[in-house]
Amino acid sequence: MIPSTTKQTVTEVPVLVIGGSLVGLATAMFLAGHGVKCLSVEKHRGTAIHPRAGYFQLRTMELMREAGIEQKVRTAALALYDADGGLNNVETLAGREIANYIPNINHGVQEMSPARRLFMPQQVLEPILLHRARELGASFEYSTELVDFEQDDTGVTATVRDTDSGAQRQIRAKYMVACDGNRSPVREKLGIAMKGHGLMSRSVTIYFRADCSRALRGRNLGVIYVTNDKVRGFFRLEKTGLGGFLVVFLAGDTSQPESRWVADVIDDAMAVQIVRDAVGDQALDVKIEDVAKWRSVAEAAEAFQRGRIFLGGDAAHTMPPTGGFGGNTGVQDAHNIAWKLALVLQGRAGPRLVDSYDAERQPAGVLAIEQAYNRYVLRSDPELGTDGMQAAVPDMHVEYNRYRSAAISMDDGFSDDGAADIDPRQSKGLPGTRAPHLELSRDGHTLSTLDLFGRGFVLLAGPDGGSWIEAAQQASRATGIGIQALRVERGGIVGARGLIDLHGDFSTPFWTAYGLQPSGAALVRPDGYVAWRQASYSENAAELLTAGMLRVLDRSEPAVAPQASAQATADAA
Repeated sequence: MIPSTTKQTVTEVPVLVIGGSLVGLATAMFLAGHGVKCLSVEKHRGTAIHPRAGYFQLRTMELMREAGIEQKVRTAALALYDADGGLNNVETLAGREIANYIPNINHGVQEMSPARRLFMPQQVLEPILLHRARELGASFEYSTELVDFEQDDTGVTATVRDTDSGAQRQIRAKYMVACDGNRSPVREKLGIAMKGHGLMSRSVTIYFRADCSRALRGRNLGVIYVTNDKVRGFFRLEKTGLGGFLVVFLAGDTSQPESRWVADVIDDAMAVQIVRDAVGDQALDVKIEDVAKWRSVAEAAEAFQRGRIFLGGDAAHTMPPTGGFGGNTGVQDAHNIAWKLALVLQGRAGPRLVDSYDAERQPAGVLAIEQAYNRYVLRSDPELGTDGMQAAVPDMHVEYNRYRSAAISMDDGFSDDGAADIDPRQSKGLPGTRAPHLELSRDGHTLSTLDLFGRGFVLLAGPDGGSWIEAAQQASRATGIGIQALRVERGGIVGARGLIDLHGDFSTPFWTAYGLQPSGAALVRPDGYVAWRQASYSENAAELLTAGMLRVLDRSEPAVAPQASAQATADAA
């Protein structure tokens, strides 16, 4: 029960975010970007002090681009790490290479995205997210921990405590997002079970300074797995080679079961020896800055939602760092729930729109933990065996999720193959997949289709689909929600204005990339995922588009009256 007080001050906020680390910060930033007032409370005094989630994938960087901080993030990353690093496995840093998993993390990604993968310490990224979230209007309270909470039909009442003074107060929110870590008290109180592969090891991360430059030998390696009879884990080193961190899964005699429980026995002397064993230099001068202890598990929550409370990040899915999926999956959680909460809070969508968060993100979390587990076993711990292990799928399939929910309106006659993942190079605008990236031109400037998304619904029509502009205006008036209607013109047309397809008819034109005919159109959600499409224009286009919008929004009826703000905007002749 919530503790009683003689005089209780209640803070009211539309959304309360529990946790102010990576995913909590991202949640607040994306909510604020949609105009939602939110408050994030965090028990620690500030943002992260250790690197942690240091590999940021294409989809995450696309979301940083949408938030207006991509270049700032990239500049900060390149100050510490070289671009386009690789992933390999060595006996020791100075010794023989065992495997080369990914020579260049950005090889072949140009066709998929305007963004690029990069390595970046979490403690450098988090202040950038915090600053941007505050710019957009989000509020944060550090040294503030959640004590208890109760939810009812209209909201959540949380009791929080100042960790310095011990003073308690209540916060009343319409919704709460719990980004409170892998031991999430919120998840435990809600009674949501975790399922997966359980505990694999009690691991450590050793933060150290040492001159590893000679052993690094000038190689541009972002993640360096180490596999020998004394240590298994991986390095991430600064580009100077003068320090970094070593994640340790097993240490000591790695053929023995007790080597899995290194966190139970490690001290500074042992940490120094582990670093030397991993580098392959027994005379190396090593300074230990810190040793963080943690549990290596691969589990996802059975549900990411209970009523008005949502789980995000490690509270929803906990996985080993192999593959780098953890933080990236959490950022996508944040992005997915933000636009849905915004529309529901604004009264423009039905309340069940937010239920699609669980339907979409829980399978994505399961896919991520299974793929992280696969890479953990195959790269570092084959003794675990492959029983119950899912087959590997390419990293890009995990970066770009496939959604099935009531917030997706599938094509008429669509036959679902049931696969958990999809090759984003072959998705071709299928509803429930991220809208494809194509280069376009507008007023002489090159942009990506992805630059058109992020704030509202966008209807992209082919070059022969000009009548979709009027259809979108009618659908906007009927639903009360603005639809930005854009026609993508063929390249090479004299006098063409608006959006110009730089691919033309001779490579992969817009309509082919989106699975349309030249007169067709695709409706893209605020999160950049295709919600609905029509292969070609028809006379009842406005009716079809309106029906598709209402299904996505969990609304059975059109708007009571047209709203001035709901007019579609056109960028086509």
